[in-house]
Amino acid sequence: MKIKFWVLICTFAVAIFFMVSCGAQPAPNNAAVVTPQTQAAADEAPAPQPVADTAQEAATNPTESETTPAEEAAEEITLRVMDNWGGQTDSKGPPLQAAFDDVMATYPNITVQEEVFGDHEIPVKVSTMYLAGDEPDIVLQNMHQSALEWLDDGVAVDVKGLAQEWGLYDQLKPEAIAEWTDAQGRLRAFPLEGYTWPVWYNTKILQEVGVEGIPQTTDELLDAAKKVRAAGYQPYATGGSDWTGQFDLFQILTTMLTDDEIRDLYSHGGWSANPNAVAGIELFVKLRDEGLFVDDVEGMTSATLNEMFFAEKAAFMHGGAWFFSELPEAVRDHVVLGGFPLPPNSVRKKPVIYASFEGKGLWITRNGAQKADAVEKFVKLFYQPKTMARFVEQAGMTSPLINTPVDDSKLNSLFVQTMQFGDKVEVALMHKIYVPAEIDENLRRVANEAFVPGTSAETIIANLDAVYEDMQ
Repeated sequence: MKIKFWVLICTFAVAIFFMVSCGAQPAPNNAAVVTPQTQAAADEAPAPQPVADTAQEAATNPTESETTPAEEAAEEITLRVMDNWGGQTDSKGPPLQAAFDDVMATYPNITVQEEVFGDHEIPVKVSTMYLAGDEPDIVLQNMHQSALEWLDDGVAVDVKGLAQEWGLYDQLKPEAIAEWTDAQGRLRAFPLEGYTWPVWYNTKILQEVGVEGIPQTTDELLDAAKKVRAAGYQPYATGGSDWTGQFDLFQILTTMLTDDEIRDLYSHGGWSANPNAVAGIELFVKLRDEGLFVDDVEGMTSATLNEMFFAEKAAFMHGGAWFFSELPEAVRDHVVLGGFPLPPNSVRKKPVIYASFEGKGLWITRNGAQKADAVEKFVKLFYQPKTMARFVEQAGMTSPLINTPVDDSKLNSLFVQTMQFGDKVEVALMHKIYVPAEIDENLRRVANEAFVPGTSAETIIANLDAVYEDMQ
């Protein structure tokens, strides 16, 4: 009996042993159970946060799955940036590339992939790519064409909260923020490129033909133009067939229009009903017909006008700060910058120039918002004073930051001239941000047609009215 009893006891013990050894084990607390639902959620989840942020989250959310710092550091992220500065064809190309290099050196897991297109191509291209879900993450672009509608269309995001959260809002110049803030209080993009857009005067040519100083009135300008022609030079170079001609026409109009009138006319039209607008168009026709512009101006472009002025074949041109670095050194010491001269009945007090911060903004798209951590790193580094200083020193760009320490010895002499304008010029309101996107191209066409000899003031006014009537 004792043997049978012990056999039974041993048998029972072995059975218990095998049940414990072979039975199902409970899952550890940190194991992830994959189901179709959790897999779908994982596929839609945002990219992992940086090590410091994830460590903090793990401390407060211990039930979440853990990721080692090494694994997070190894995560590769590509930021697609679209701009028109790349390819080293623009003076801002080198400092832009240096900024990209800084980002990739500081954050080895971030790769900046640049996509370069003309600034007039970018708005349509980005909007089209957005419809396919393939827009770039960051776009460097001005407020132009369909870009004005990007926030409403969901292409880009309001960055006001991000600028504040990232500590950049108070570092940006208030006037730059004001220009990039829309009527709803949204910050369209981080302000980037500030500029001045003065008239350039070749004083060597003017002195040669007997003109002292730079013209302050349109009568003085026409007199100088006649003397310049008589000496075998061309007078005022502009691109009558492209955007430069459009801006010259509209700059001439600013001598006759108040800022309020500019805002209203370019937003809603009503040209023929505004006496100052009619007088401005009549002034333009007078200047054109009396020989202010270069020969065959209706066929000129931005490239050909620069070539003519830089080769000292033309005495005047209207050029933005983005061209400062392109002027040959041999010419730079006798080029003086100023405003467009005023007619006798002008509403302005000083010759007018354009100056603005709308030259370029850093937009964050819908896709970029989904890479918030990498975009934050990029933007914070991009807006460091040393980065902005490169743009100022190498390209004559006006920095959007309140404080941008620069090496004065590296500044372009033309840029220095703009810093010394003081009360010598008056800044006129830029029309561009008030033009509805749907009529932008038609408005440019009408402006270019105005340079065609024989086009009357009445025709130009009627064409301007028609553009806005078609919109309605």
